[in-house]
Amino acid sequence: MSVVTVIAGAGGGTRLGLDGPKALVKLAGKPLIVHAVRSMVLSGVIDRCVVTAPEADVPAFQEALTHAGLGAAVVAGGITRQASVAAGLDAAGDADFVLIHDAARALTPPDQIRRVVEALKAGHVAVVPALPVVDTIKRVGASAADGTEPVLETLDRASLRGMQTPQGFDLHVVREAHARFAANAAEESSSAPDDAFLVEAAGHPVVLVEGSEMAMKVTRPLDLRIAELLASDPTVE
Repeated sequence: MSVVTVIAGAGGGTRLGLDGPKALVKLAGKPLIVHAVRSMVLSGVIDRCVVTAPEADVPAFQEALTHAGLGAAVVAGGITRQASVAAGLDAAGDADFVLIHDAARALTPPDQIRRVVEALKAGHVAVVPALPVVDTIKRVGASAADGTEPVLETLDRASLRGMQTPQGFDLHVVREAHARFAANAAEESSSAPDDAFLVEAAGHPVVLVEGSEMAMKVTRPLDLRIAELLASDPTVE
C-alpha cells in the first residue's frame, strides 16, 4: 500500500514576528520544513512527499530541501491552509493513503507517523494523532463592553483531545471531502480548522491515535524557544 505525504508550508510567520514564510524559519540551524520532511523520511513509511509553499518562495523551499539532501516536490499553495492542502492533494498523484502534515510541527517523532499509517492500513479511512487536554476548558459568550467574557459552561476535559498532525486519510476520501467543501477555502474565516473536519463533515468516521508532546506546533516566539530546547536535548524523544 502506497503512502504520499502533503506538508503544508505556505503559511506566513506573522505571529513569529517575521515577514517571510514560517516554514523557512531556522530551528537548530535548519528550516522547519527540512525537519518536517526529514521526520517523514525517517519514519520509513512514506513513498513520496509534496510540500506547499508561497508561490514566490517555491525556489527557496526547493533549494533548502535539495541542500539537505531531501527529495520532495514543491508546489505553490493557496491563500488559506485548506486551499494549500488542496493544491498539494492535486499534485500528490496516485496512492492508497495520504498524510497531511504541518511544517510547523517540525519535531514530530517518526513513531507518531508510523502509528498513523498502521491505523490506516488496519482499515480506518481517517486517523489523527491527538493528546489529552490538560487545561480546564470553558465555553464563553460574547465579550462585554469592559472586555470580560461570560462563562457559559465548563467542558469535561476527560473527553477532550487536542489534534495534531500528520492526519492520515484514504486518499480518495479526503480528496472528495476537499472538493465538496472547496468554496470554504476562499477565506480563513470559513476554511476548515483541519482536514479531519472536512472528512467528518462529509460523513466519514475519524479515529484518534496517540500523539506526542514533541509534535508541538511552532506558532509564537515562545514556541520556537521551547522547540530549540527540545531539539538540542539528546535525552528528549
